[in-house]
Amino acid sequence: MLLKSLFHSPIGDIGLLADEENILSLSFTNQTFEGLETKKSDERFKELSLQLNQYFFEGLKVFNLQYKLSSSDFSMRVYQEMKKIKYGKTLSYSAIAKKIGRHKAFRAVGTSCGKNPLPILIPCHRVLAKNGLGGFTGGLDIKKFLLMLERN
Repeated sequence: MLLKSLFHSPIGDIGLLADEENILSLSFTNQTFEGLETKKSDERFKELSLQLNQYFFEGLKVFNLQYKLSSSDFSMRVYQEMKKIKYGKTLSYSAIAKKIGRHKAFRAVGTSCGKNPLPILIPCHRVLAKNGLGGFTGGLDIKKFLLMLERN
């Protein structure tokens, strides 16, 4: 059974999706997880909500949550590198591509970032274009907010 909840954040509502054991998705764009058979359960997301509040309001730098990713091998390598980017730091799409041994795959890195099912937890907002912010599935205003939050 898939469980869902809605987290009210300073950047708008974030849809939360999990099964009994793992967090599966945080969504800025499909907060109700339309098209999936789900059951509402705020209790299931108590710890995630606590840590998200600590991130937004108390400067939590590292999340300690159990989650599950289902993705291609390439995207999994990108996500592993993104998880290494420290709070308040950034890397470029091309730097991530180099770190995973695919020097010219910066566009594919961007695609993987855009498909990241766990934004904030896996900090795709910390990955930038060489000459600017790049993109962000939730919108550039959210990306800018998260980067500014982490600069303080």
